[in-house]
Order: sequence, then C-alpha cells, then structure tokens
Amino acid sequence: MAKSKLRLRFPNIILLLCGLILLIFLFDFLWRNVLAPTVPGDTENIITAQGDFAETNPSEKSSDETAENTEETNSDTTEEVEATTEDLNSEIITLSQNQIHNGPLILVSSTCPFVGQTDFIDFTSNTNTNVIPRDLYLQFHPDMQQAMSDLFDGYCLDNGYVNLQIYSTSEIYTASNSLYTTVLPERSSGYSFDIGLITSTGDVVAYLTKRNEWMFTNCWNYGFIVRYSDTKTGTTGVGFMPHHFRYVGLPHSLIMNENDMCLEEYLQYLTEYTMDTTPLTYQTEDKTYEIYYVPAEETGDTTVTLPKGTKYTVSGNNTDGFILTIEADAASQPSAAGTTDPSEPVTEGDTAVSGEDTSSDTIE
Repeated sequence: MAKSKLRLRFPNIILLLCGLILLIFLFDFLWRNVLAPTVPGDTENIITAQGDFAETNPSEKSSDETAENTEETNSDTTEEVEATTEDLNSEIITLSQNQIHNGPLILVSSTCPFVGQTDFIDFTSNTNTNVIPRDLYLQFHPDMQQAMSDLFDGYCLDNGYVNLQIYSTSEIYTASNSLYTTVLPERSSGYSFDIGLITSTGDVVAYLTKRNEWMFTNCWNYGFIVRYSDTKTGTTGVGFMPHHFRYVGLPHSLIMNENDMCLEEYLQYLTEYTMDTTPLTYQTEDKTYEIYYVPAEETGDTTVTLPKGTKYTVSGNNTDGFILTIEADAASQPSAAGTTDPSEPVTEGDTAVSGEDTSSDTIE
C-alpha cells in the first residue's frame, strides 16, 4: 500500500510562522516580567535607576534662567543705547605731540627753548593807526594780532592819543642805539613785544612806569601780562622789564593778575585741574570759563572727549601737556568733566574789555 506524502500549502506555512513568532514574544514577556526577577540571587536582570532629586522644578528653573537672560539682554541693550547716545552727543579732539610746543601759554626760557611753528606775520597789512611799529617788518604770531590792536585802541580811548611804539617783537633790535639789549629766549615764540615811549619831540625812549603806567596796569584786560615783574625775579630768573609784554590770552591774563602769578607759577597751578578731577572755573559778567590741564601721552596723540558744540581753545605748555580752555556764555555753564569743588569759591573777575583768543575752535 502506497504511503501518502504530507504537503504543506503556502497559507499553512504563513500561519505556522505567525504562531511561532507569537510564541517567541510570549516567552520573552514571561521571562522579563515573571520568571527572571523571582530567581533567587539573580540581580543581573533587575533594572535600577540612580540619580539625585532635581533642586527645582524644571519649569521653574527654565523661568529663572529666562529672567536672568532677559536682564542681561536688557542691560546690554541699555549700555549700547547709552554708548550710542554718547557717541552722538560728543566729539573726540586729537592733540599731537607737536601741539605741546605751540600756543599762547607755552613757557619759553633758557632751559625750555622754543621749538614750535614760526608762521609769523608782520605789520605791512596793519591798518590800525593806533598801532605804531618801529619797523613794518617786525614779525609776530598772528594769534595776538587782534588782541594787540584792541590793546592800543583801549590806550587811545583812555588817553586821547597813542604815544607808544612797538619797538621789538620776535627779535631784539641790536643796533648800538637800541633801547633794550636783553636777549630773551621767549621772543622767538612770537607772543611778546617791547614798547618804547614817544616823547613830545618825536624821540623814542625806554618805557618806564613812572612816566606811563597805563600799559602796566591795564594790559591784563586784553590778554597780556607783564612777563617779568619786579616781584617774580626769583622765579623767572629775569630782572624787572616793564616794557616787555607777553600775550597769554583771556581769561588767563586776568587770573594771573588777580592771583599775582607769573607764567611759571600759573602753569604749575593748572596741573591741579585735570579732566579726571574738576576744572578751574572763572566767570566774568558775560562768560564762564573752564580750564583744564591735559597731560600728554608719552608717545603718540592725546585724545579728549568733549560735548558737541563746545567752544574751546588749546595751547601747549612747551613741556608735557596742554591747557584746554572751554568757553560758554555766563547763562549756560559748560560741563566737560564736572564742576569746581564747592569748598573752592568760583573765581570771579571783571569783564574783559576785548582781546579774546580768536583761534578758538567749536565742535560741530
């Protein structure tokens, strides 16, 4: 009798495979959840978790971090706005090393020679009949041209005439009949002049205070000083020269006169007033001045930040820095770096008649 062959049909094969897969998943489930954990001593298959409790709720921590980030962002934004505002309302001025040796406040002496610019002018273009030079070709610095003209106009106004001659300026007249023979290093700066007195006969004689005191007592109002007075010979090293006048500009001449200072003393005094401290404040009837000493950088340029629209002048001191003078109408106080200490009274003086420094700059 023939044996019958077992034939598996394709659908049967599929059902067999599905059943086998189900058995495998069932066995795996039973092993993980029933059989394995109950085996004594078997700890390899037991899953444990290690860790610490969170200090704060995740949502709270996220909120705190967001607040901190927001504060930092706001702070950065505020600083940027302030910096931008400062940039828009201020201007930086740059002072070069060469500028140390130029300006009406430079100190020129035997130990501190003049090394500045010599772009001088002469009297050939002078149209003021009150200004009488000995020689039309006498050289002087243009910074003092207007002040010198105003000075002699003031003399004429008070006396009715001018009997003074500008005898020498940047160089001393060396002829045998010269009125003055003292060689002064500061003449080379172009900021000084000597005067002679014209007599009724037309002769020119040395200017002496006992003959004519007006220039000696009034030059301060026009930006000039008696450079070598009889009370400062120990400081200047030069004897009394009542005929020799030096232009320093306003308000410096007024301050020096009121405080009995020579140029050496005044420049030393100004070193106490810097942009980091308080200015030397001086007020007239119509103007307020703030004066600062700005030490020069050892090398390279020196920069100063001022509010836009500031009217200012800068002069070197011919040694180590600059004198910055800020000018404003009396009604509006300038403020570049603070105000004068209340314990120090504001210096007050008479209104300057004329002779203001015309070389001032204004930041646009």
